[in-house]
Amino acid sequence: MKVYALRHKDSCMEIKTMDWEHELASDFNGEVKATKWTPTTVKTLYKKRHSDFPSLIIGKPIVRGNVRMVLEPLMSRQVEFLPLMHEELKLYVVNVINVLDCVDWNRSDIRTYSDGSWADFNKLVFDFSKIPVDTYMFKIKETATVEVFVTDLFKQVVEEHKFKGLNFNVVYDSEFTQEKEAERQRLYEQTLESIEQNKGKEYTYEDARELVDQGKTMISGRWKMKLDDQRQLWLGELLKDLSYQWIMPMYIPPVLLLESWHEADLLEQ
Repeated sequence: MKVYALRHKDSCMEIKTMDWEHELASDFNGEVKATKWTPTTVKTLYKKRHSDFPSLIIGKPIVRGNVRMVLEPLMSRQVEFLPLMHEELKLYVVNVINVLDCVDWNRSDIRTYSDGSWADFNKLVFDFSKIPVDTYMFKIKETATVEVFVTDLFKQVVEEHKFKGLNFNVVYDSEFTQEKEAERQRLYEQTLESIEQNKGKEYTYEDARELVDQGKTMISGRWKMKLDDQRQLWLGELLKDLSYQWIMPMYIPPVLLLESWHEADLLEQ
């Protein structure tokens, strides 16, 4: 059994909300929202190639009406499909209400704050005995506002109906041996070490941000930031499979404001 993090391909349509005071901009932490939901307007930011799963805000999947028709009979107890208003498409935001207590804390690699409390997962391991066999989509309480997980059942439905726009990033594979896991971690650390060894002149965040505005791609450890063709800022995080997860940030994590940055070379861009 595999668990995937729901990610969008770069070729996926991007939309934007027109009202940051609406419930759409609030935290989606697994609570039911249908009883107080009113549709809000969204507009196309970048049309691109694929529109089955438009990208809006990380942790809040968006689907077209044809996708909803397929998924809703299968997932009605796990998610809510909340309508949006778009000038061309029938769109819905997927509110995942299926929050599972399925983290294997003994095998997961945990990052903690100085007081010992949980901060993040360096490596997330699931206890599959706590994931019901009919699960398509779920969250865990620790990352409920920013992360959506799906199973092979969901992936199979998407592939059978040829829906486009998603990139299934394996978070955990029950058949993934310790040797393979150790090799992936080694390659990840090797990549970070290479970034550190080959960096040139270092900049503060403020100076690096000015260079980004000039068209440069800047790197700090596992993080990248750059502008797209429309001069919108994107923040990328290096994942364990050595791909980058890109988001259009609503704010910059404070820790990144204190880090030093360097300009990416051609291979790193």
